[in-house]
Amino acid sequence: MFTMKAAITSLLLAVVVALSDARMDALRHVSTGKCPSITNKQDLEVVPYLGTWYEIERFEARFEEGMDCVHVQYSDLGEGVVEVHNMARTAEGEFADIVGTATVLEPGVLLVVFPDGIPAEYHVLDTDYTNFSAVYNCEQLGELRYEFAWILARHTTLDQDIYDHARKVFQDNGIDVSHFQSTHQGEDCPYST
Repeated sequence: MFTMKAAITSLLLAVVVALSDARMDALRHVSTGKCPSITNKQDLEVVPYLGTWYEIERFEARFEEGMDCVHVQYSDLGEGVVEVHNMARTAEGEFADIVGTATVLEPGVLLVVFPDGIPAEYHVLDTDYTNFSAVYNCEQLGELRYEFAWILARHTTLDQDIYDHARKVFQDNGIDVSHFQSTHQGEDCPYST
């Protein structure tokens, strides 16, 4: 029986195969090696995950180039769909935002889709819902891996112990944390409410 998950997986695979190396390179952090075998948060609950999260660190991503004050608002749209509203300040000082949706594919994995974007899996490696979230994605193309990674927080800063724990979640999953870049969050950020 051809399930919805199989259909989505087939669609994602077709999209990835259709992408050229240059296109993938333009989107995310690229390195040689295999994508690590990761463990998602199997008991992830969507409702407590909703709300505002601030980006503390990220792997290089072309669509976030030069952006700071990055934060996201997750809202329940019903019927298993979550609105994803990403907001940031551009390098030119302008407010930028984009709205997409997310649906649960499997425990700890959401399929995130933005207008005119390529659907991507959002792997929640761990979260305590009230302080931090460790999010990852990796696609393999030949000898190259194309990665996204974020450390998110409920506030614009993280206590050192929680920050260290979030980074350790990535390390425990075989992910090189040296690729993280800090995201500026400060009093000068134009956070919208």
